[in-house]
Amino acid sequence: MNITSMRKWILASLASVMLFALVFAAMPVKAADTFDVTVVHGINGRSLGLSKELPVNITITDGSAVYYINDFTFKERFSASLPAGEYTITVFSQELGVNIPSMTLGPVEIPAGANLLIRANLAANKTPMLMVKAK
Repeated sequence: MNITSMRKWILASLASVMLFALVFAAMPVKAADTFDVTVVHGINGRSLGLSKELPVNITITDGSAVYYINDFTFKERFSASLPAGEYTITVFSQELGVNIPSMTLGPVEIPAGANLLIRANLAANKTPMLMVKAK
C-alpha cells in the first residue's frame, strides 16, 4: 500500500467513526429507541506525513436525513445517545481534498440499547484501523 492510499485509508476510517457519532447526536431521540456511542479520533496525522490535527468532515445519513460534522481533529472525543437504525457514513479528508472510499461505512444497522466505543488508530505498520468495542 503506498503512502497516499494509506493516508486516504486512515483519514477515511477516522472520519467515518467521528462522523457517525457526531451526526447522531444532533438528532432528537426517545430514550427507549437509542444507542450510546463514543467516538475517539486517535490518529496523529504527523505519522502519515500530514498535519497533526488531521481534520476530517463526516457525513452521516439514515435514509431520510443528512447530518454533517466538520473539522473533527486528532484527540477529539464525541459521545451521544443516538436513535437506533440503519446508517451510512462517509469521510472527507480536508488535507487531501477527497472522500476516502475505504472509510465509507454502511449501511449498518445499530440496535437500540447498544453501547459502542469506536476509536481510530494506526496499526504497528501505520495502517489505519477502527476499533469497535461493545461496552
